[in-house]
Amino acid sequence: MLGSPDPTLQRRALRDFYASEAADRNDPAWLEAGGSARVPESPASHYFLDRKVDTALAMAPAPREAHVLEVGCSFGHQTFLLARRFASVEAVDLSPESIALARRRAERWGVGNVRFDVADAENLAAYADASFDLVVSFSTLRFCPDPLRALREFRRVTRPGGRLAADFPNADCPWYGPLKRSLGIEEHIHDRLFRAAEVRALLTEAGWSSTRTRHILFTTKRVPAAALGIFRVVDAVAERLPVVRGWSGIVMATGTNDGGR
Repeated sequence: MLGSPDPTLQRRALRDFYASEAADRNDPAWLEAGGSARVPESPASHYFLDRKVDTALAMAPAPREAHVLEVGCSFGHQTFLLARRFASVEAVDLSPESIALARRRAERWGVGNVRFDVADAENLAAYADASFDLVVSFSTLRFCPDPLRALREFRRVTRPGGRLAADFPNADCPWYGPLKRSLGIEEHIHDRLFRAAEVRALLTEAGWSSTRTRHILFTTKRVPAAALGIFRVVDAVAERLPVVRGWSGIVMATGTNDGGR
């Protein structure tokens, strides 16, 4: 992200961006597409999202009866995956339009164990202290004006002994710089990249303990379906190579609320 925009203007720009994205899908055909509540996307996108959810829950496991909060849910990309695994999920997003679309999709496909609400990651005032067993956040902290404040809010609403799982785009991944530019792909609005050591330090400063990071995914959502099998093998191999895995696209991080102050 270039420069340091005013946080209010940054949030407004993000809301406008995601309002436009939701408007593109706000029609009956999109609600019917896919044959289930899962957001209809390409095979590579589904694989990408599955890997993030699977990795997050492997690093921060929780029982089915856990009370789960997802921060930055958009219109339900990962939310409906979480709803299959947990009895109760609350999902929030900065964009009212995205939340309205997620609610419509949940209603259409009969998903009754998710509650969607509008909220800012940096201000979860609607939730009391120690409300959740697990907080998850995907592709959200990268856009927050103050990710440290958000991580402190995540910890505040997590009970002692509860867990956090959140992902960050890897600053050492070539995809986010030269590869995207060479393909003419625009950078995400107000995006920020992170290194694993920076992520661990950020979680620690926010009060999380037992912090861990893991590098995952060399596959992007743009991989053609015909090539996805090859990229699955690339991920399986490259994520295990000590140096090479540091160039992956995603840093998944976890932490525990030890109850201290």
